[in-house]
Amino acid sequence: MHLDIGERHKSAGPRTMRAARWHGRRDIRVGDIPVPDVTAGQVLVRVERVGLCGTDLEEYLEGPVDIPVVTPHPGSGIVAPLTLGHEVVGTVAECPGGELAPGQRVIPDVVVGCGHCWWCARHQTGLCPQLAVRGLQCDGGLATYLAADAGTCVLVPKTTPVDVAAFAEPASVAVRALRKAGDIAGATAAIIGGGTIGLLTAQVARARGAARVIIVEPRKERRAIAEALGLSEVIGPDQVPARIQSGRGADVVLECAGNQPAMDTALALCRAGGTVVAIGTPGTPLTLPMRSVVLAEKRIVGSAAHLWDEDVAAAVAMLGSGLLKTEPLLTAVISLENVVRDGFERLARDPLALKILVAP
Repeated sequence: MHLDIGERHKSAGPRTMRAARWHGRRDIRVGDIPVPDVTAGQVLVRVERVGLCGTDLEEYLEGPVDIPVVTPHPGSGIVAPLTLGHEVVGTVAECPGGELAPGQRVIPDVVVGCGHCWWCARHQTGLCPQLAVRGLQCDGGLATYLAADAGTCVLVPKTTPVDVAAFAEPASVAVRALRKAGDIAGATAAIIGGGTIGLLTAQVARARGAARVIIVEPRKERRAIAEALGLSEVIGPDQVPARIQSGRGADVVLECAGNQPAMDTALALCRAGGTVVAIGTPGTPLTLPMRSVVLAEKRIVGSAAHLWDEDVAAAVAMLGSGLLKTEPLLTAVISLENVVRDGFERLARDPLALKILVAP
């Protein structure tokens, strides 16, 4: 039994908490570890929800992919085993510097740069050569508590339910991708892949003023979820050729699946002079039809690590205002103790599962 946050200061005994730790491929163990100590400038967050991401599943099934296992990470100094989880929402338990008040609900920033390199100085933290993501290169939120930087936490409005706020991190991925796409007011936007990221991206595109939003998704069950979100142009990959022939193509295509067929479809749907934003992270290298890309002057841009004050803050605001609907995307809320059986193993075997949230 771990100690309550208020009791820890009264006890000389160990401060421990439950955590789900990655030890190796298909080897995630839930056990007791020390509660992290926080100092001035930091915050100890009592975790309420953690979303399981495709990146987490990839590490479980195929890792190590990004988790350091031999040499300590240059930014965090950490090597596995480590605590997974980077889609976190929780409440402030301790904040030594006083930047945040106990009990405030926050989204802690999980993108951590060195703070002094050329990219960090330009507020491009995600490009830092020593970048560490909480839950991948340093301890994350699949635990009772998470230590984070107080100055980069985003406050969650009291009116936003916790299960909605839990979508802040994936929604911020969508927000950043649409920022990379530029001004899409009146444009035709196509989204390849109807998973959690794809369906959030489609909603952000609609909110940003796209005149048409087309979703390409092979599974009819996920197409039904897209339609339940009010997205009317939802098609299967077999219908793509007809869409290409019926017009000039999409002004912007957001590729959210991260595989060769998805990228092929994205480039085929993209009009001459249009933009493809690559969000999915392929496990193997992809081939590109460079001659047609060059001659049609198509632009391909990657979109990855989000910024707390731009992307995460915007995502929290959109979730709070109801612009982004999350209820159809929520598959289950599970316990930390059963995270392997009810979380990772279910995601591995059930292609229709979207977002599973863990309640530590």
